[in-house]
Amino acid sequence: LRYQGRLDDSRYADDATVTSPDARNAVEALLAGKEVPIAETKPHGCSTKWISKRSAVTADNEKWETGTVDVEEIDEAGIAALRKNPTNKLRMINIWATWCGPCVEEFPELVKTSRKFGLRDFEFITISLDDPKTVADVKAFLEKHNAVIPAKIKPTLAAEGRKTNSYVFSGKSTDPLIQILNPDWDGTIPHTVIIAPGGEIVLSHNGQIEGDKLRDIILDHMGRFYVPEPAPAAAAK
Repeated sequence: LRYQGRLDDSRYADDATVTSPDARNAVEALLAGKEVPIAETKPHGCSTKWISKRSAVTADNEKWETGTVDVEEIDEAGIAALRKNPTNKLRMINIWATWCGPCVEEFPELVKTSRKFGLRDFEFITISLDDPKTVADVKAFLEKHNAVIPAKIKPTLAAEGRKTNSYVFSGKSTDPLIQILNPDWDGTIPHTVIIAPGGEIVLSHNGQIEGDKLRDIILDHMGRFYVPEPAPAAAAK
């Protein structure tokens, strides 16, 4: 072993912030038949996910797989409030129904996306076009697919006066829903919109959306690096 450690000395994605490309220096030295200038550096980033952490992964999976989903009816006023997005969260809203084949087919990727960004300021909201009388079927579907609310997001719902991110539209016509949520929507489902804080639509997609493409769009908007929230300030004595 001639070198171990980091690729370079920057913790940012921008190459302009690199001052010492340590791994490249090591490779170039070896190719030139020279000694590696620095044989060991301190790595940074996420730790290796060793098999010893399997129990923690199992516990996290269980939270998702056993979580319950509360489904509520939502009217035009409720839709308008969601559309404004007066929060700091990137908000993905999916219009769907249990009787819609493409909706059912794409749903696992939407849940996967929600879970992937579970520690970030991101939320997944579902609005079903099923008959409100069949809300039990909607609930069963959502729980089957583990469409639960990440722990990070739950407190923010209370701050908005909401209890859930899973809804059934109560209106008799979808016309008001279209006009309020996204006038560019042609009315077919599934339909997905991503709304930035403040209400700007950053994605409007009719039909099924490919999961990797969806997550790339989200990353392009949010940034590819998770930034932990600052620790609360110590109380003054």
